Formats: sequence, C-alpha cells, structure tokens
Amino acid sequence: MRSTLDELNRELDELGDFVASIALMNEVLSDHVENAVRRLAPLRRRFDNAAFVVALYASFESYIEKLAAALASLESQRLPYDELPQKLISKHLQRSAELLARGRLGEGRHAGLSTASVVANLYSCLHGVAPYALNAAAVVWHDSNLRAKDVDEMFQSLGIENICTQVRRGDALTLWHMEVQGLQTAPSDGVPSTVIEERLNDLVERRNRVAHRGGNPEDLFGIADMKESIGFVNALSKDIFSAVVGYYLESRHGPDSPAIRLAQVVGDGPYMNGMVVVVSPPTTALSVGQPVFVRRPSGVARWGRIQSLRLGNADHETIAAESHAPEGIGVRLDFVCSANAAPVVLTLEDDLVWAPR
Repeated sequence: MRSTLDELNRELDELGDFVASIALMNEVLSDHVENAVRRLAPLRRRFDNAAFVVALYASFESYIEKLAAALASLESQRLPYDELPQKLISKHLQRSAELLARGRLGEGRHAGLSTASVVANLYSCLHGVAPYALNAAAVVWHDSNLRAKDVDEMFQSLGIENICTQVRRGDALTLWHMEVQGLQTAPSDGVPSTVIEERLNDLVERRNRVAHRGGNPEDLFGIADMKESIGFVNALSKDIFSAVVGYYLESRHGPDSPAIRLAQVVGDGPYMNGMVVVVSPPTTALSVGQPVFVRRPSGVARWGRIQSLRLGNADHETIAAESHAPEGIGVRLDFVCSANAAPVVLTLEDDLVWAPR
C-alpha cells in the first residue's frame, strides 16, 4: 500500500515542477521581441491550465483506484471469499458480470484483462479455491468521476464507512486547511465537510469542461490556485491513506494477533506535545525501533517506530516483559499520541505500511 502513496507523491511533485515552470515560460514568451511569439503567451496559459486540471484529477483517480484495489487484495488474502464484506461481494459479482457483458476486455483501461482471466477469477471465488483472486477492475468500478460521495462508496464496499468524514480530522488535511485559511488552531469539529465536497466537485467540473470543450475553459486557474489544489489533493490523499491503513492495521493486527497493546498510565502524560507516553509494563518485551501505531476515534491512524524507552532515570534499548516499573515505562514515539489512545506495537515488521529501516 505504501508504494501507492509514494507513486502519487512523485506525480504531484512533478506536477508542482510543471506549475513552477508556467510562470517562467509565460514571462519568456511575453517579453519576446517577436509579436508572433508574444501572442503565444495566452494560448499557452489556456492549454497549460487544461493539462494541469486533467493531470491532477487523473493522478487522484488512479491513486484512489489503486489504493482500493490494494486493500481488496489484502483482505482477500486474509479472509475466505464468503467472509468478505457483503457489499464487496455483491459489487464484485455484479461488476464482473458487466465486464464480461460489455465484451471490450483487452481494450482501453482494460487492456490487461481477458475474458478467460475474469471468468477464472470468478470461478476461484465462487468455488472456494484457495488462494483466490478478485477481479480488481470490478472492485474499483465507478460510474462517474470521483466526487466525495463516490470516494465514500468506493471504500464503503470494502468495509470502511464514510471515509471522507473520517479524514476531516486527519493531520494533513487539517494542516492544509489551517494554512489556507490562516488559522492558528485546528477547528474543533475538523475540516468542514463542505470543503472536501466543494474542492472535489470543482476539480471534477473543471476536468469535465476540459474534456468537453478542449483548451478553452470559461475560467482559468492561476499559479497560486494550482499550488493550492495540489496541496489539497496531496493532503486529502494522505489522510485517506491513513484511514485505510487504520482499517488494515486493526484487522491485521487486532486482539487475536501477537501485537502488543500498551495501556497508558492514567493521569501521567503524554509529554513532549504528545510524543512521549507512559505505559504499564507489557507482557512482552519492548525494543527501540519496533513498529507502533494508534488508531484514532475517527478511524484515521498514526504510525511510526519506538524512538526510545525509559525506565526509572535511564534509557534502554530493550525493556524486558513485566519489568518492575512502579512509575510506568516512558515510550517516545515519532508521532502524536493522545491520552486516551492505546498504542499497538508490532512484534514483526509490516513493510506494506512501514518503510524498511
């Protein structure tokens, strides 16, 4: 899953470089000695705008589809087909049938699919074959451009309810909103839902106008607007990823897993702006560098690694299970943990979320 977000980040960085070049190119054209060259400046501005809108929406749509397909694949490895969310099973069956009925497999966006592969995957799902494979194109099928309600529906079928509501309290989106609005503190109720809805609506409508009217839209993004839109898509995508990671981690490393669930000492900490928590001695040893995460009430996760451990007045690389610690064990994290959260420490690496050390 991590690679999906990494790919989007690379695309948005490239799009940012493209935006940075627009003003420079327009300046070169506008100051050119030849009238014919100077007249190219407004033409370039129109088509630069069209290219930007199409590229930004395409990156977002591709990211959402790949992230949803990745989660569905992981769930299919964890659960038998008939234990997947019922909405996912229904969507998978219906959309797989539509893929076959349309008869255009092997073309366009379905260039890598064949009738035989879709049928074979359906057979494996319906006949209890292990392992089985889902038809990813059916899982991520959507009938319209991705507005907020469509993003919600995409992940709802995978078991994550109201993902665009969850991300209203996400770290990245909150920081972006504060910077854009010039706020000193985060809004107590999270980023307004209308911000997400209207921003995605605007991007979709601009993309549709370009598709239907070419490079001659009614209004154009300025350079500042383009940068702000990249920032929004970047922040929204990061927090959608955090919500998906939260769902994945909770299902993969839940109470029945060997993960260590830490209990914070009531009334003691967190400290260092939430980066240090005081916990009761766990039944399993802790070590610096272990993966750790918390899933917040909204469903959005924070994750990282244990940075240091403190028992008494000394730092330790490892603290043995059930160590005598009447004042608790200090655990320094690389993310903020609230007082009511229960950090979960993994006993094994999970490279789908954590980058290798």
